[in-house]
Amino acid sequence: MCGLLDKVGRSRFREFKGISLTLATIIILAVVITITLAFSYWVGGLTQVFLGFERVEVSHVEVVYDPDGWSGSGFATSGEGWNVSIGLVNKGVWDSTFTDFLVNGKPMEVYSGDVVLIDPEGNCYTSSKGLSIRLKAGTSMTLTVWIKAGGFEHGQIVSITLQTARGGSFQRDVVLT
Repeated sequence: MCGLLDKVGRSRFREFKGISLTLATIIILAVVITITLAFSYWVGGLTQVFLGFERVEVSHVEVVYDPDGWSGSGFATSGEGWNVSIGLVNKGVWDSTFTDFLVNGKPMEVYSGDVVLIDPEGNCYTSSKGLSIRLKAGTSMTLTVWIKAGGFEHGQIVSITLQTARGGSFQRDVVLT
């Protein structure tokens, strides 16, 4: 015949022993568990990428009236005004980059130098052009805003809004004391 049967008619495959049913089950379970773990780590990684969030909180605000004006880092302004220190904490999973700054809902350019944003390195911004202040996830910083008294008064409520490159908007109202 085809060589699969010996001379007596018995199958040659009886000589080969297979693995036990228990061992086969253990191997299949190990493979399934390994694939499941790999898949769960992959899905977990995707979840962090697609469901991550920006969460910047204002930790403190301090408003100090200064009758002499402000100067620093090559920028000086004369006349009375307010130093507004804003403490920010990034509690999100992504770094935040502030790219726009609004005062009372208007870009700071509208105020023609009466509003100055100062970052922790001492860089001064009177316009949102070129504004790029990065706050890493899990860190904090303090920004200073100089508001000149010309267009603002004691007791006035000023709305300060920082906007990020990802579209987040973080607002805080302060009273000029």
